[in-house]
Amino acid sequence: MQATNKPSLKDIEKLPKLEKLIMEYFLKYISAGEIITIIDLRETIKSMRDPELVPEFDDVIIEISLTRAIARLVKEGFLEHTEGCYNLAPHLREELKKTGKYKPSLSRTLF
Repeated sequence: MQATNKPSLKDIEKLPKLEKLIMEYFLKYISAGEIITIIDLRETIKSMRDPELVPEFDDVIIEISLTRAIARLVKEGFLEHTEGCYNLAPHLREELKKTGKYKPSLSRTLF
């Protein structure tokens, strides 16, 4: 299911902390496989040890939290899900291109 109103890059600022972290990941990598996304983000969260991100630092709890947050981002139109892969939504990739910030695999700040 896709969102009717497409979110912009500015809308990322309004997201909860975990969802912002996920979006930072996809702004950097644009596209990633389902499994590697969860592993990368789980390890990032474990290294940060920020209790605002997840209720516990157990691998299973982190992975459940990530899966739910990613599903919300797909539903809200920030990400798209294809078979085995998550991608930054096409309209956000276009917005990045217009701002000159579309450089996959390079860290970038939004604002």
